[in-house]
Amino acid sequence: MTSILYKNKGRRLPAPARESRVTISRASGWLVFPASLCLLVVVLGSVVFPCPGWSAEDESGPAAEIRRQLDQAKKFGAKGQLPMAYWDLDSRLDEAEKYGAGDKVWATMATDVRRLLNSAEFIQQMRSQKSGMEALLGRFDQALAQVAVLYGVQIDPVLSGTSAAEDLLAKLGAKSLQRQVQLDSLMVVNRGLSEISGGYTAAQDSMITALQVEVSALRKELWETQLRVGVAEADRSAAESVLTAKQQREEAIAALRSTFKPEEAEILLTPAGGAILRVFGIAFAVGSSELQADQSALLARVADVIKVFPGAALRVEGHTDNTGNRQANLRLSRRRAEAVARALERNLDLGEGLVATEGFGPDRPLALNDSPAGRKLNRRIDVIIDAQD
Repeated sequence: MTSILYKNKGRRLPAPARESRVTISRASGWLVFPASLCLLVVVLGSVVFPCPGWSAEDESGPAAEIRRQLDQAKKFGAKGQLPMAYWDLDSRLDEAEKYGAGDKVWATMATDVRRLLNSAEFIQQMRSQKSGMEALLGRFDQALAQVAVLYGVQIDPVLSGTSAAEDLLAKLGAKSLQRQVQLDSLMVVNRGLSEISGGYTAAQDSMITALQVEVSALRKELWETQLRVGVAEADRSAAESVLTAKQQREEAIAALRSTFKPEEAEILLTPAGGAILRVFGIAFAVGSSELQADQSALLARVADVIKVFPGAALRVEGHTDNTGNRQANLRLSRRRAEAVARALERNLDLGEGLVATEGFGPDRPLALNDSPAGRKLNRRIDVIIDAQD
């Protein structure tokens, strides 16, 4: 789900259909009962279902607490950072408040909103605190300590991170080896005793079998622990890599914004990790799609923004005002988009045709066309950078 806000230098209009808020909700599978049917069931006294007339204002009901936690998650940025989960839960809660729901549905939503709140709070901490990586390392070390306590070993207190994980694996391996030595010793003793007395053979065999089972179980536990430690290490590295890359990208974009004048271009970052570069400063002659020689410097700066998103899919969109015939404007906007796309391909050393193009003519204005300033805003080139974090 993507939501992008547009700043208009003229008067505000609804954002284009491509850039409007889209809410995705999964089917909940709830049964909605008419009020008359609920009343009949209560009178019969057989089964009690929540009626649609239940008030969301009742602070003792589950909806109030779920709504409170959803609002708290919104304050932590869930609406922007976790949009699909946020809007899905918001839609389900609205439907439950309107039509009523059973205890199982409320319990599921209570679990989902708590998970959403915890995720939003974690992302907020990672984004706002300079010690975000320190917090991740602390959680990783805590998980290792819990595994160590579970299997009765102690990690060297001076170690942390990967070195602590290696120390834990080494000590678990030593414990497994110790059990194996005990098993081998018992087997030697058993062979000696079997020559003196066969009466103890069965007991020794039973003990050996038990130890073999214990060693096999310990080996399995060691393997599972190694797997968990490896997954935890991978998760920590991945989180650190994503946060670092995102921070570097945001810093680069902030620096590049200052290279454009307001009348030349503006950069909008999308929640999905991409960007929209609105270029107002490419001036074409009336009815023409030919780029002027003095546009090369501006196009080079546009290419610099694209380089911040290596490997991203690119699309150039052409837009016009509503002056003249609509079909002619559609063709003209497409030709202008193609001219800019070919120029960017040369700047970026890309093969011809790798940058997609589309012309929308006057159909997606940013401002009203009733003034020169509004028409100037609408005559633009949009460069869509489709990148994922």
